[in-house]
Amino acid sequence: MNITNAILNAINLCLNGKKVLPQSEKADINELLAAAKKHALANVIYLGLKKDGSYSEQELLPLNEYGQLCTFQYLRQEQELHRLCKSLKERNIRFVLLKGSKMREYYPSPELRSSCDIDILTDASDEVVYDTMKALGYEYEKDGGTTLNFAMPPLVTVEMHRYLFDDRLSFCGFFDSIWDRVVPASDGSSECYLTEEDFYIYMIAHLVKHFSRYGCGLRPLLDIYLYERAAGNLCDFAAVDQKLEELELLYFTKQMRLLLKKWFEDGNLSEQDEELTDYIMNSGIYGTRKTIYANEFRNSPSVRQKKRKLFWLHVFPPIRIMRPMYPRLLRCAVFLPVAWIARFFRILLKGRRKAKNRYLSIQNVDEEYVSQVSEIMKRLHLQ
Repeated sequence: MNITNAILNAINLCLNGKKVLPQSEKADINELLAAAKKHALANVIYLGLKKDGSYSEQELLPLNEYGQLCTFQYLRQEQELHRLCKSLKERNIRFVLLKGSKMREYYPSPELRSSCDIDILTDASDEVVYDTMKALGYEYEKDGGTTLNFAMPPLVTVEMHRYLFDDRLSFCGFFDSIWDRVVPASDGSSECYLTEEDFYIYMIAHLVKHFSRYGCGLRPLLDIYLYERAAGNLCDFAAVDQKLEELELLYFTKQMRLLLKKWFEDGNLSEQDEELTDYIMNSGIYGTRKTIYANEFRNSPSVRQKKRKLFWLHVFPPIRIMRPMYPRLLRCAVFLPVAWIARFFRILLKGRRKAKNRYLSIQNVDEEYVSQVSEIMKRLHLQ
């Protein structure tokens, strides 16, 4: 736990000017840099380590240089976000800024909250979204199901959300009516805002989605910690908890609040807390293949049988997975076998290494790790 405690202590030093977790020795700077990248918290960790005073400027130089790249990306994203918002308003397209675009105001400095993507919810048609993004010079990347993804290389990617969650998640119904509850901008423009309560519930739901499918890193939890601390007078947390109870997310939320309190205030982690912390630390901001497959396997009576099933699922993906890859071809489901053949040749020509690595990742998931992940999910009432 030494590197984990070092990371959490650095974050706490940056945010609160103190550290509360035991740390036996100075952590290796290369491990700290790897964790900073994995959790997209380079500038937070760098500032925390500067306050710690145990590292020289020369030792911190690699972390500082990487943090500067993150700051440059943030500035570039902010520039593009301004252009995007202006264009959406000029076209009178309703939109809501999500996640990092709003959360930055709760960090000590906005550049401390890095973002992988710009996330925007809109109720405009796909055709309108395509036209708008093309006019701004964006390249279409893919149909992600809930999102249409665009890029402006090398630093900016945009996810235009059709809706917030897919119907495989039990709480998706609450968010299907989100447009009925948004707050219009006071300037009369087409920009809208989630209520403080809906924004917090969305953060929790998004965390649950990642936590129980792919794993999640430190940053989503840090968002929750900072939001709760800053928005106490803005958000009706009693109403939030009542809604979370209805959505069967309250127990998980309370456990995360307790863990955050121990990370940044009490410093008294139990064995189960350490196991949960390791799961979060090992997952990183995007999760890992190992965690994804462990979550796939955990509800199966036989890991070996599930591995075979998952292998064939990768060979012949269902239409819900294939349609974003071949949207024109799969307007009619009868062409699914044709899409499988097209995908096979694409993998053969360009994706053999990726396919091989995915296959090995499936085979390398051991039953002990699946059992460990399953136990964590049961403890948190996530099935």
